[in-house]
Amino acid sequence: MSRQLISKVSSGIGGLLAGIVLILEVFSVLSNMGFTIFEKISLADPQKIFLSLLIFFGLFSIILELTSIHFMRKGHTKASSISSFAGVISALLGLVTSNMFGFTQSSLFLIGMMLSMIFMGVSAITALTLPSTAIKGPLLTSVEVAVVALFSALYAVLIILTFQIYPVPSPTGGFLHFGDFVVFLVALLFGIKVGGLVGVVGAVVADFYLAYPRWYVSILAHGLEGAIPGLTKKKGFVLQLVACIAGGFLMAATYFFVNIFIKGYPVAVISFVQDLFLQAGISIALGLPTVKIIERTLPWFR
Repeated sequence: MSRQLISKVSSGIGGLLAGIVLILEVFSVLSNMGFTIFEKISLADPQKIFLSLLIFFGLFSIILELTSIHFMRKGHTKASSISSFAGVISALLGLVTSNMFGFTQSSLFLIGMMLSMIFMGVSAITALTLPSTAIKGPLLTSVEVAVVALFSALYAVLIILTFQIYPVPSPTGGFLHFGDFVVFLVALLFGIKVGGLVGVVGAVVADFYLAYPRWYVSILAHGLEGAIPGLTKKKGFVLQLVACIAGGFLMAATYFFVNIFIKGYPVAVISFVQDLFLQAGISIALGLPTVKIIERTLPWFR
């Protein structure tokens, strides 16, 4: 077996194992509290934060290891190693979260988390032994930095204004808004990096301003919402529409997956429908036609 294959397999196993173990720990904690996900769950705020953090670190570990595999396929072994090491850190944070909130960890949980970190560590170290192809160009150009700053601010302001002027509450504690059209707009015009960063930065800034306690979930939800459509920059209308729907679905699904463990399945389903068909759906209906108008009007975007 080649070292490249060893790195990819170890990365995949480690990330998947971390995600599974952390999510199983959430099930175990809920069971000990007398809850199941198929009923309405009533938890104190610290318990919601604890469980959602476990889920976040689990999902984040998986995404980081998938990113590592992608870099390895492209020959960017140094970037692959960095991503795998980041996965180890994410899993480690998930491991210590229980102690931070005063929950006792089972032996199986500890063993599973240690194994996941070993696999991801093997991937990272193996990647360092391979020749690396440099990633061409800067991480972000000066134009992209300016665009991220401008549209992240616009995205955050739209969310905040919606909340202050006419908030439509969500059953999970959030509220409905259509600022996501900014994320789809910049993703389709400027690509995956800008789309993902605007989704993350704008949403997190708004969460901080509005004191939303589970802001870290927005990193995954709106980062994916911007990154996936960004893959179809300068592509055809149908492909961009499909990518936007996929991005909106992943955004709604991320919140849904967290909500089923801290609110219960019935409430999470209602929120999922609202996030997907209203928030994402209307944002796509606003953003995609605007992109096509801009592309036809401004030669720079053709």
